[in-house]
Amino acid sequence: MGKAEAAERGGGRGVAERCNRPDCGRGLIDEQGFCAVCDRRPLERAPLPPGERETETRGVSIGVANVRPDPWYGLDLAEAGQLPEAVDTPTPEPTAIAEEYRFCDNTACGEPVGRGHDGAPGRVAGYCPHCGAPFDFAQPRGLTIAGRYDVERYLGAGAYGAAYLAHDRNLATDVVLKKLRNTSVASTVHHERTVLVGLRHDSIVRILGYETEGPHLVLEYLPGAPLTALPGDRLEFLLAHGVRILQALDYLHARGLLHCDVKPLNIIRFKEESSAGPRDRVRLIDFGAVRTRKDTGPVTAYTDVYAPPEHDPEHVRPTPGFDLYGLGMTLREVSRLHLLERTAPGIDSLRLLLARATDTAVPQRRFVSARQFGEQLSGVIRQVVAAPPTLRQVTRPSALFGSMPDSLHGGLGAARPLAHWFTAALPDDEDGALTLPPTFSSPAPATIAVALPTPLGDPDEPDIADSAESSLAESRLALRRDDADLAERALARAMLPGWHWLHSWYSGLIALTRADAVAATAHFTEVRAALPGELIPQLALGLCAELRGDLAVARSHYGTVFDTTPALGAAGFGLARVLLLSGRRADAVATAERLSQEFRYEREARVAAVRLLVTVAAPEPGGNGAQGGAAGGDAVGPA
Repeated sequence: MGKAEAAERGGGRGVAERCNRPDCGRGLIDEQGFCAVCDRRPLERAPLPPGERETETRGVSIGVANVRPDPWYGLDLAEAGQLPEAVDTPTPEPTAIAEEYRFCDNTACGEPVGRGHDGAPGRVAGYCPHCGAPFDFAQPRGLTIAGRYDVERYLGAGAYGAAYLAHDRNLATDVVLKKLRNTSVASTVHHERTVLVGLRHDSIVRILGYETEGPHLVLEYLPGAPLTALPGDRLEFLLAHGVRILQALDYLHARGLLHCDVKPLNIIRFKEESSAGPRDRVRLIDFGAVRTRKDTGPVTAYTDVYAPPEHDPEHVRPTPGFDLYGLGMTLREVSRLHLLERTAPGIDSLRLLLARATDTAVPQRRFVSARQFGEQLSGVIRQVVAAPPTLRQVTRPSALFGSMPDSLHGGLGAARPLAHWFTAALPDDEDGALTLPPTFSSPAPATIAVALPTPLGDPDEPDIADSAESSLAESRLALRRDDADLAERALARAMLPGWHWLHSWYSGLIALTRADAVAATAHFTEVRAALPGELIPQLALGLCAELRGDLAVARSHYGTVFDTTPALGAAGFGLARVLLLSGRRADAVATAERLSQEFRYEREARVAAVRLLVTVAAPEPGGNGAQGGAAGGDAVGPA
């Protein structure tokens, strides 16, 4: 009786011991002291100092220890090679201040002035009817604040105050003065000042000072415009701005702060001079709605279009998810025109990413941290830049899946077994050819279930109990032993939410073990929807499509993965198989030759290229998902 089964029946030695070898995957140690995954003994542990006792490290770890990779690598991919053209925004013409932001400048008064009535617009200039102080909302020039700030023009207004461009006489530079709307919300400006003073981040607007006259916040002036897509903008450059804002949000959230009003108008895109020339950059502005994680009560200041719906849990107890939802809506708006090109590389993944970031049906599916969002967004950028005109392929370890050394070549990367020749059928006549078994075949479903990599622990997942780790490890071990029923019972004990991608991933593996490629496809589709920046779910979908005999879908998934990183050899061999079965021999050979440039698969890929060249004919795709899918062969069998 195996260890997983012993645990299932209540036997064993209490808490399961796991292999501590870094290249193993923390498999269970059996009764003989060997790992059930790598068949080796665990590494010897160094003795603990006297007086110390061993403690078990707990956490969300499915197979190997938690790893926090760099989730911002998409920036390097987007900026590799040609830099985005810097934004050069023309200076806007001065405009009159909107009526809803016209208040008397007299601090002791602060009453509304210049308002229209009976359908007639209000006066732009005149005198306050309450205190007699003059006002002029058309020509801010000539106004000097605190004896040093010469107001140039009106820039706009937010929820709490109007903003002006002014020239600082002391520093000889332009600044932004953010004026409080009226004295009833003075605490808001004090709060925003306190928050901004301590912030130092390249993607967050900098505070330069505070003036009690008004009062006004003095902020750096960014000669740019609200974030928007400009003519000629490539998608990866726009998505890179999303990564930069995620970096800023990660910085804020780590300090217990929430912005609560992330939207295009509060992200300024500007030209930054550097030693390499002007660069396209963004900064997050307007912290009038900022709050701390400790603040109680619902969110009161936000923009409806870019905030979760009013019934959403984020409104009652806001978390970083409130800001991440706003960024998801912002990226949807900024990339709107690119999203119309449904066949462009990476667009399907981007659609899935934005759908998860702004999911209102199941709010728990949304990203819970900026780093989690950034990892998937960087993965989408990786898929975008792998296509023309960039053609940049990057081999990078997955953040959520272990390695996958099995090439799953299905016999294509090895010489034909001698048994094929022994069982070859003799021809009926002298001119006939030998009839041999198929040259290659789709990998068996159970083989795929074992070969697909083990999920890693995600430090940002808050909804997985520690006890799930052991149950999922038992499920994985049962799959290696081809016991789908035991794997399913172990998965049930993990008590994962039904919407969680880990539940869908293991459900897909169980379906494959039962040779049900249709059910496995449904489960892996849910995984891909949750992890659009990962390539492993797409590889799993390609394998399932091949098993079902859907060569077009298989070719699409295999092609995306292989074009993004040839290091996933299973995608290259799968693509070669389906190309040959589709009658595209030359493309299949070219795929094998490309794969041969990867050191790990060089030998198998060269063998595959030769066999693809000499195969006389490729048979029609045969079988179905339950029986192993399509197969390839030849009439004379020289390969």
